[in-house]
Amino acid sequence: MSTRAQLLLLAVGMFALGTDGYVITGLLPDVARELAVSESAAGQLVTVFALAYALGAPLLGVATAGLPRRSILIGSLAVFTVANVVTAMVDSYPAMLALRVVAALAAAMFAPAAAAAAAALATAERRGRALATVSAGISVATAIGVPLGTLVGGAFGWRATFLAVAALGAVATAGLAVLLPPLRSARAAGMRERVAVARARGVPGALVLTVLWIAGAFTVLTYLGPVLASIDGVTGGALSAWLLIFGLAASIGNVLGGRAADRYPVMWLVVVSTSGLTVALAAFGVLAAFGVSGGAGAVASAVVLAVWGVFGWSFAPIQQHRLVGLVPEQAGVVLSLNTSAIYLGISLGGVLGSAALAGGGVAAIGWAAAGVEALAVAAAVGIALREKKAGRRGPGEPAEVPVEV
Repeated sequence: MSTRAQLLLLAVGMFALGTDGYVITGLLPDVARELAVSESAAGQLVTVFALAYALGAPLLGVATAGLPRRSILIGSLAVFTVANVVTAMVDSYPAMLALRVVAALAAAMFAPAAAAAAAALATAERRGRALATVSAGISVATAIGVPLGTLVGGAFGWRATFLAVAALGAVATAGLAVLLPPLRSARAAGMRERVAVARARGVPGALVLTVLWIAGAFTVLTYLGPVLASIDGVTGGALSAWLLIFGLAASIGNVLGGRAADRYPVMWLVVVSTSGLTVALAAFGVLAAFGVSGGAGAVASAVVLAVWGVFGWSFAPIQQHRLVGLVPEQAGVVLSLNTSAIYLGISLGGVLGSAALAGGGVAAIGWAAAGVEALAVAAAVGIALREKKAGRRGPGEPAEVPVEV
């Protein structure tokens, strides 16, 4: 069987993981109602998934370093699949919390192994395209998987969404078991090496920026269902259309950010990205506080989601570009640390959004998110000014910035 088929199976696995991690944001009211908990409590299902992933990824990477990569891929995806099947059957909130942890740990094992497998399966001249094929599973999950999962949940109930995710996982697991050849295990970085990279010059500040960026976004995104329901009455299946707008805008932002990072000073791009995201998140607070609802609220929220998607998700490739430039000899390690920072930020955003929703309602969620993002802007400006004062370019930046005419 061709390498392309093997890479597509890995991408399907990543698509299932990406959909599973975020789809609860569109199903939150239904999950809360059926589990007999508040929406703020139901949002913690996103928080525990993200926190388990953030903490589990580096520890599991070290613990499983000596295992065959093929076994890690098939075993972790099988566990992930079973966890989603059982999630669709439980009626207990504590049991579902535990299952989210299991699914997250399985995902934390599969994702880095899938990237490593893609690199091992492809020839040197096609390695970049192989990695892009596998990583596309996550971006497609954001653009299509989450709104589609929300649509399925609105039509057939949220349990059907988790069963659909499990079906995708089962297909990918079976396909990899049949088609994936044995893969040589590469040396994995130990904990001491990871700590050394985390302490390298410029890396701690960059990782803090990542945490602030995603924490602000997920303060709203975790509770986007209640936010949109309050502002413009978008619920159930209709919510999938608004999530599709957001997902498509996020995909565009990701492409634009990657291209811009190759041409312009990355720290100032970070300032632009986080500033645009701050405005978009604050807009949710404005819409809720001033009672903009109905048709006007629906149009306004769609525009805000599009702006958020473009500005907010342009940050990801820009930040990856910067991190690789900081420690190019340890690119894999620093990017894995960035992934842990992302999931740590997601968990913090879930906690902050829960507190804001319980304490001040929908408007408070928007203001709290914008406040966190404003801290990211301030931090980014500070770093950029220090680099300018030191008379040096940021890592990975070109000596001359090309100008379009």
